Amino acid sequence: MKKMITVMVCIALMFSFFTLDVNALDKNASFPYVIDFNVTSDYDLVVSDENGTRATGLINSYSLYLTKTGSTLHITGFTMGSTEVVKSGFKDLTVQRRKTTDDPWEDYYEYGNLYVDAFAANLDTTLAVAANYQYRVTCKHYAKKNILSVQTISNVSNIVTTV
Repeated sequence: MKKMITVMVCIALMFSFFTLDVNALDKNASFPYVIDFNVTSDYDLVVSDENGTRATGLINSYSLYLTKTGSTLHITGFTMGSTEVVKSGFKDLTVQRRKTTDDPWEDYYEYGNLYVDAFAANLDTTLAVAANYQYRVTCKHYAKKNILSVQTISNVSNIVTTV
C-alpha cells in the first residue's frame, strides 16, 4: 500500500512540472500561431535606430517594429548594449490587440523573456493573427553586465490594423 501511494505521489509531482498556456479568445477569433521565430546575436544585423530614443548606461540603442501582410504580423527589433554587456534581449515581449481605438488593449500572445549571451540581440518573428483588429507589441529591452548591473527600457511598437 505504501508503495502504491509513493508511486501515485511521484506521478502527481512529475506532472505538476507541466503547465499549459491558455489564451481566452472570442468565438470569431483564430488562435495565434508563430510561423517563424529567430532571436540572434548576429552583430551584422544590428543597425542603429536613427529615429529611436537613445538610452544611457548599458543599452546604447533599441528598436521594436511591427509590419503586416494580410493577417500575418512581422515583429522585428533589436537591443544593442555596450561592449561590456554579457546578456541582452527582450523581457515580457507581448503582442496586444483591440477592436477599435476606443477599446482597451488586451494581451493576445506572450513570448515571455528572450535573451542571448551577447551584447546585442535581434528579434525576427512572424505571427498569424485574427483579422479586423489593431495590434501592437510591448517589451522591455534588457541588458546585463553582471548580477548588480542590469538595465531595462520599456518600449511599445507602432500600431497596425489587419484586414
